[in-house]
Order: sequence, then structure tokens, then C-alpha cells
Amino acid sequence: MSDEARELHRIISAGVRDMLDAYRIQAQAGPVTDQALEEIVFRAAHPVVDSLAPYPAEQRAALLPSVVRVMLASFLEAVAGADGSAHAR
Repeated sequence: MSDEARELHRIISAGVRDMLDAYRIQAQAGPVTDQALEEIVFRAAHPVVDSLAPYPAEQRAALLPSVVRVMLASFLEAVAGADGSAHAR
């Protein structure tokens, strides 16, 4: 894996963890509104979008499936680690 790919993976994973942390904190106070959830997701996506901004549109489009896969894998790792059924990385 290249240094660029590792850095993108790190940014995506950190964004997902931060998103889950923000959701859990807000959920402690009661139900999370649709607007609050949208803001949480937007804040988490911002660093990912920023890290892809220097690439041409065609390259960003080509990277999208990989970005989604890393986001989903990071989400599952974080959620599985949160309930004790698996160890989060």
C-alpha cells in the first residue's frame, strides 16, 4: 500500500470513529434528530472530501468504491469493538 493510500485509509478510519463517538455522545441525551445526524455525517465526511480534493474528478470517481469500502470496514470494526464481540483496531 502506498503512503498516499495509507494516509487516506487513516483519514477515513478516523472520520468514522469520530462520527460514531459524536453520535454516541448525542444519543446519551436522547434521540438524535435527523438534522443532528446529518451534521454528524457531514463533519465526518469533510476530512475525507478534503483529502480527495487535489485529485482530478476522474480519479476521485475511480477512488470512490475504495473509499466506501474503507468507510464500511471502519464502521464495522468500530461497532463490533464497541459491543465487545470483536476487537476494534
